[in-house]
Amino acid sequence: MGKFDKIFNSEDKSAASFTPEESVAAVALVGAEANSPDADADILESILWDSEIFAEYSENDMSAMFQKLAGIIATDGLGALFNTAWESMPDELVLDTFAITAAMFVADGEVSQKHLAFLQEFQQVLGVEDEEAEEIIEDVVAAYSQVDVEEPDLDLDGPLYVSPEGNFSVPIPVDEQQGGRIDEEEGCVTFSDDFGVLLKIDYFPITGEAAELIESAGELAYLSSFLNTFIDGGILPKFANSKLLHTEYLEDEEAYFAVVDLPGGATLSVQENDGPLTRLDAYRGLMAFIADDFCYTVSCQRIYQNKEELGSLESEVEGIMNKIFEFIETVEFSPVE
Repeated sequence: MGKFDKIFNSEDKSAASFTPEESVAAVALVGAEANSPDADADILESILWDSEIFAEYSENDMSAMFQKLAGIIATDGLGALFNTAWESMPDELVLDTFAITAAMFVADGEVSQKHLAFLQEFQQVLGVEDEEAEEIIEDVVAAYSQVDVEEPDLDLDGPLYVSPEGNFSVPIPVDEQQGGRIDEEEGCVTFSDDFGVLLKIDYFPITGEAAELIESAGELAYLSSFLNTFIDGGILPKFANSKLLHTEYLEDEEAYFAVVDLPGGATLSVQENDGPLTRLDAYRGLMAFIADDFCYTVSCQRIYQNKEELGSLESEVEGIMNKIFEFIETVEFSPVE
């Protein structure tokens, strides 16, 4: 291994123990540090979020793991971290670990000769065959060279939209020059554009039986029943393989929140290899609440091209929830006389 002998041929060990996930992160981190001592741990963290191996990790879990690895490097060294993590590495995760390490060195749609030279040596350390390594590097380069679907910034200072009933007004969050559209139907308005923005407000007045149900069962029971019925009847049946991912009552906000996965349910389409336009996948968040005798459901989408680019479910749910709150803060609700 030449200049890497000190690390990968070290006999040092750490007293730490590792979960399979930690062993993957540790070996990839050692590889990155060995090849490029100035390697940015944030890049590795973003790649780990893309991996299904870390799908159940929360932000706190990820932070704690990196603190643990940094502490071992500081006290025992890279060689000790590698040896101890390698002993804990399940065989079925070796190729994934090599792929994660290779992804660290993709830049401008390629891996430089310098980094390729290191990866050729690193594969020998991990026992990865030449053909497997070449295929993995090709796949990683292709995956990290795709056009990213950027989450667009919302324009919350646009001209004002006022609902026909006069029960709310909101700055229009899309720009006509960017394909911004306003679609109105009875009881709802949808704002969308060519860059993936989707913000929708559904609303109806609370009268009669609905008011009596809220009075008898309470807002939580009403909102949870209302939103689940809304999702089961009006959203999930429209998209094959769609599913409910998360529900939560937000006590402080007196709102009920849900996130659904909609394969092919995004409002944005892409064309690949001169093929037909296909709609991207999306998570859609929905928040139901009551304001001034109206029940509202505010929804938005988080577009993705493949599951690997998603973070943990916890982080995705939090991001969608924050986007909805950001939009709701711009809405002015008014009682209807």
